[in-house]
Amino acid sequence: MKFSRVLYKLLFVVVGFVFTSSNSIGQSLSGYVVNEQAEPIPYVNIYVRQLSSGTTTDENGYYYLAMDPGEYDIVISSIGYDTQNALVKVNDNDTANFELISSDYELDEITIKASKKDPAYEIIRNVIEHKKKYQSQIQTFKCEVYVKALEEIEEEKKKTNSEKEAKAREREEKKKKRENNQSVVEDHNDPNSELERKKAEEMAKLNLLEMQLTLNFESPENYKEIRTAYKVYGSKDGLYVPRFDDADFDFYDNMVTMREITETPIVSPVSRTAILSYKYKLVASNNENGQLVHKIRVLPRKSGNSTVKGHIFINDELWNINRVDFDMPKGSMKLFDELNIKLEYEEIENNIWIPTEQRLSYFTKVGKKKKFEGVTELRYSDFELNYKFPERFFGAEVSSITQEAYDRDSTYWNEHRPVELSSQEKKLVFYKDSLEAIYNSKEYKDSIQAAFNKIELIEILWQGMGFRNHERKESFFLTSIPQLINFDIIGGFRFGPWTSYFRRFENGKTYRTSNNFSIGEKNKDLIGRTYHNFGYDPFHLGEINFVADRSFRTINPNDAILNYFKSFNYYLRTNVGVGHRRELFNGFYLFTGVDWSNRRDISHLDRTTGIEQLFGEEEPFTFEPYNIFVSRVDLSFTPFQKYSREPNRKVILGSKWPTFSVMHRKGWEGLLGSTVDFDYLEFEIYQDLILGVFGNSKYRLLVGDFINTKSLPFIDVKRFRQSDPFIYLEPLHNFQVLDTNLVTTSPFIEFHYIHHFNGALVNNIPLIKKTRIGVVAGGGFLYESENNYRHQEIFAGLERVFKLGPRRRMRLGVYGVLAESNYSNLKTEYKFSIDIIDTWKRDWSF
Repeated sequence: MKFSRVLYKLLFVVVGFVFTSSNSIGQSLSGYVVNEQAEPIPYVNIYVRQLSSGTTTDENGYYYLAMDPGEYDIVISSIGYDTQNALVKVNDNDTANFELISSDYELDEITIKASKKDPAYEIIRNVIEHKKKYQSQIQTFKCEVYVKALEEIEEEKKKTNSEKEAKAREREEKKKKRENNQSVVEDHNDPNSELERKKAEEMAKLNLLEMQLTLNFESPENYKEIRTAYKVYGSKDGLYVPRFDDADFDFYDNMVTMREITETPIVSPVSRTAILSYKYKLVASNNENGQLVHKIRVLPRKSGNSTVKGHIFINDELWNINRVDFDMPKGSMKLFDELNIKLEYEEIENNIWIPTEQRLSYFTKVGKKKKFEGVTELRYSDFELNYKFPERFFGAEVSSITQEAYDRDSTYWNEHRPVELSSQEKKLVFYKDSLEAIYNSKEYKDSIQAAFNKIELIEILWQGMGFRNHERKESFFLTSIPQLINFDIIGGFRFGPWTSYFRRFENGKTYRTSNNFSIGEKNKDLIGRTYHNFGYDPFHLGEINFVADRSFRTINPNDAILNYFKSFNYYLRTNVGVGHRRELFNGFYLFTGVDWSNRRDISHLDRTTGIEQLFGEEEPFTFEPYNIFVSRVDLSFTPFQKYSREPNRKVILGSKWPTFSVMHRKGWEGLLGSTVDFDYLEFEIYQDLILGVFGNSKYRLLVGDFINTKSLPFIDVKRFRQSDPFIYLEPLHNFQVLDTNLVTTSPFIEFHYIHHFNGALVNNIPLIKKTRIGVVAGGGFLYESENNYRHQEIFAGLERVFKLGPRRRMRLGVYGVLAESNYSNLKTEYKFSIDIIDTWKRDWSF
């Protein structure tokens, strides 16, 4: 918690600097107000005695005041918290952040006043008073969990005349059979029959997943899932299947985090400041199995990305949650259009209530006629409270599954499934099981393989030729005739094939290779590449790489886009390299590699292609041919990295801590004719910070230096990418307004930062809020000691997410950038970006 609070305060400083400089004209004071847990407090009164006026924080705890320089007495007050007085000195655009301490007295007072309107407020106050008791009841537990996720795809099709005629003929045939007292018999074994075709179409619109696991939990946040059975019927791509930390929707917390679902946390309707965010109405009070339960309607006081609406059910006298039924705010969801959460609590022991059922219903619409509806249910049973776990039971591994769990058949599920499937689900399971038996038969696999391996004219002329062997789990690909023709910046057209091969072994190890060569039409020169990768330890990500190639390489591999079209940026390299990568222990990775290369310039080659007339041309960089032998060692460590164990591999889930990396690159004189002698050392820190309603931040710090430059080729110096006009570059590795290709052989420091507010700051502006436009800000800094060069820039922009498909999202952004250096005056430029979401990670590239 202390570490999180430090990060919050660091964010306050950075964000305050960016936005006070961009939001104001003249002087101002701004910042955030949080509670003891570093959670934002909405609607806090900020009163300035000297001005006899003030403002309030928004739902994300942010405030802004325009004021002249001077000293001011600030009074910070909110219902449920002790009032704080502060003396603040305003010089320019300053930041002041405040932390308030909870006070039960003021909360009681305001709730009693509100309860005169509706008894729901008094009930909610009682829940808030008692929630600490229910949060700390259980320190450890162990239970069984059954997960079922179903997706149904609906697509409205306009019937064509031929379809209508076919339907009419079908009805006529059935009518004749009935008249002749004949039964309608369909051949269920004929996959080409009309009935089977319709059934296949119907079943293709359904996807189902079932999973059983043992959940182990230790307060406050240690958990471990042991998955004992897992079955997918159809595709799992659109199904929401959470791990425990993504499904632990604890509404007793002031803020409910749903990282997989929403961009921002949700203000709980029973948080300490809930009365400021929600309105309540008692709908009914009913006796349920001897327990009086109050049904309370919950409505946000104003729409936003951090509040829910629906109903909460409260147990009378116990003053705890019986169940909830909430609709999530639409504007903050990552992949769904609509989502509803239902939680049901059950008394496990005397006055110990635990969620035993969760139901998430989600909906996405693509276009006007295609809908994706899903339901994910989690059922918890067989609780063992205060279970004593062995020492070091909890750690980095938060989930595990064996091959046996994947291989559970229908017999197992029929015996162990805790709830009965619906008739629709039963049909899907029966249909998929029957197909699975066919699909897994050797005869079927052989027939599919024979069809796939058959060479067709379209493959030769366009698609390329693929070959498979299902028994050896291998595949091979060869180019088509048009793919033999390539184009290169140096010399134009080239002719030659490329191939690829992949094999997966029974133990999860893999081997892959790709190979190509081509002959230039103008220079009759031969270039090519062969690459081989052997994944020998999939669980520890162990792999060995070998590459040999002769190719045209860019002198600056991270150059501005236009320079890639100019031949002066290229040289000819003949190279052989070997590399090895492996995780030595959890989160600690080692990469080692060596490369030998012969380098020569391209001045002897015909470089004309016609492109130089469009982009201009300069004489190529010339030098005497030389050999270079280089070694590289990379060390990377992410503390407390979480992961999930699969039968033959591990899935990295990330960490709350930064990733620390060190890289050493050395040129060795004398080895295999190498004429270079240099050492380059680099240190990097990278972190992705999830900061609740404040949004999320990413930063990258890089420090490097050549500690030996005895014989350092120009190609190997450190380079900083020149910015492109109008294009917003990936902000953690590039600057937006760096107007030169900067090179150095001396110490440097580079820093990049970006923050997405995820609805903060604009939620109180109704027109902008409805557009679902988000705000982003950040900046970069560079200092290079060789030329005493300093560059800094800040940017702010607007971004909006657009739907490309049921799970594909595209984010468009426009940005304004302010930059200056000690070699140039202040500049302003405008940029745009396009980003596509990673559906596997459910995250953006920046």
